Amino acid sequence: MTTSSTPSPLPSVALRGRAGALWLEGGSLLLEQDGMRRRIPLPAVEAVRTAEGPRGVEVVLTAPQGAGATVYRIAHRAASARDAFVRTVNAALPAREAEEDRLDGAALVEVLPGTVRTAWYRRALGDAALVLAIGVPVVGWIAGLVTLLAHGNLIGAILWFFGTKPLIIGLVLYGMAAKALYDRAILRRRGVSVLAAFHRYDGKKRLFRFTDLNGVQRECEVDNAAEPVGTGPERFEVGYDPEHPARVAARLPVRTWVLRSLAWACSARCSSARACTWSRTS
Repeated sequence: MTTSSTPSPLPSVALRGRAGALWLEGGSLLLEQDGMRRRIPLPAVEAVRTAEGPRGVEVVLTAPQGAGATVYRIAHRAASARDAFVRTVNAALPAREAEEDRLDGAALVEVLPGTVRTAWYRRALGDAALVLAIGVPVVGWIAGLVTLLAHGNLIGAILWFFGTKPLIIGLVLYGMAAKALYDRAILRRRGVSVLAAFHRYDGKKRLFRFTDLNGVQRECEVDNAAEPVGTGPERFEVGYDPEHPARVAARLPVRTWVLRSLAWACSARCSSARACTWSRTS
C-alpha cells in the first residue's frame, strides 16, 4: 500500500479592511496597503496575531536577536475571519531556526510593481455598505408615502400602502435583496474570506475553485460585478460560511451595492406609481 506525499493545498484565506487587504497565496502573504503591494514570504514571518486595541491583524516579521521586528497591521472587524486567518497562517509557517541564526524578515519582503488605489467610497463608507443597501429602499418607500399624504392624495397613499400587484412585485424585489443581504450579513459575522480561481466551464457557467479551512476544494460562481484580485484577472475574493459551505458570495464594491439598492427602490417605486395611475383612470 502506498501513500501520497503531496501536501494538502493551503487554504486561500484573505482579509480586507478599509485601508488594505491581506491574503495567503503560494507560500507567501500578499499585502495591499498605503498604495503598495508587498509579497511577504512565509519564512520571513515570525507570527500572525490579532492586534491589541483596534480590531485587526498584525504580521510580525522575523528579526535578529536583540533587534526590533517589523510589524504590518491591517484592520478587520469580523472576529471569526480574523481568528481563522491567524490560525491558518500560523499553521502554515515553516519550522523556526535557532535564535542566533534569525534573519531580518524585512529584507525578504518584495515590493511588487504597480500601485494600489483605495477608492474614496471605500475609505469614506467602509462597513456602511450594508446600512445603505437596506436604508435607501426603506427611506424611498417612506418618502413616497409621506409625499402622497402631504398632497392630500389619500387614495394614492392607500394604494401605496396596500397595493396588491405592485406590492407583490415590490415584495419579490425586496425579498431577493433581503436574501442577498441576509447571506452577506451571515458571511460578515462568521464567514471566512478566501481566493477563488477560475477552474472550468459548466455549460455557460464559469465555476471558480477555492480551498476551505479543512483543505477541501470547493466550487462556486462569482458575481459578474465582482472585481478581480490584483494577482490575476481570474482570481476573486469570496466569502464562505464554515457552518454551511454552500453559502458563498463574492466580495462586491460599495458602488455596486448602492446602484443595486437604487435600482430595487426605483423598481418598487415605479410599480406603486403604476398602481396610482390605474386608480385614477378607473
